Amino acid sequence: MSWRNRRARAGTDHPAVQRPRRSRLPLVGLGAMAVGVAGLLVPLPSVSSACQPTVSPRSESAVRTASAIATGSDVLVIGDSYSTGVGSSSGRHGWAQDLVADRHWDATIDAYPGTGYVDTGRPSTSYYSYEARIERMARRTTPDLVIVQGSQNDWLVDAATLQATVERTLRKVQQQWPNATVIALGPSAPYPRSTANSGISASVAAGAEAVDVPYIDALSDGWFTPSNSRRYVSDDGGHLDDAGYQYLADRVSAALDDLASAPSGDEHCA
Repeated sequence: MSWRNRRARAGTDHPAVQRPRRSRLPLVGLGAMAVGVAGLLVPLPSVSSACQPTVSPRSESAVRTASAIATGSDVLVIGDSYSTGVGSSSGRHGWAQDLVADRHWDATIDAYPGTGYVDTGRPSTSYYSYEARIERMARRTTPDLVIVQGSQNDWLVDAATLQATVERTLRKVQQQWPNATVIALGPSAPYPRSTANSGISASVAAGAEAVDVPYIDALSDGWFTPSNSRRYVSDDGGHLDDAGYQYLADRVSAALDDLASAPSGDEHCA
């Protein structure tokens, strides 16, 4: 299932100089003080010879991310029912559609309810696995950005299997589109469903880290809480409503901006 966005709709004060007062001490006293002070002086390096730490404005990966999320980028989203939009008023407009419209991307959204990195949904065939869908997309698009969303449906999978599958799936994306920026978005269900996703999120995070893919952790960052979930949950209690999907899109957008502005942290002496 794909969806193309049409790029519709566009988020020194100078201290007063004080003159030193002229000393009125006797000349003999001044001479003695000069000798004493001279003995306390410690030579200091000049400013030009001292080590001046400098920090690079952005890391190399941040520069690539900034380019990948720019207006007009080709974006591929692989996801589950949250990317499909289950729970919205139309049932077909989720966070991904909102994010694509907000950022004016050209996008393909490949989303199937019930799926995950391991869970293939109904009718339980490998045809709908994330990895298989990614492979099929090789002939259809050459994205600048790939967002792999979900895994909250992988709740019956043991941690080791899930982590290994996440790692293999994300590596497939990297090999298939070596010039694309790859981002993993973890479980993002509202409370109380979110309380059951901590193990899943940890496995996805570990798999993403193993292949050096940035992981957006909605669970650890507390995007959905007992108080705000009431405003965003759909009638079925497990998905988001229109306001919830827009809120999720806004949080993902902000997380992408953070990744695109991350400093390198490299310091050196000029």
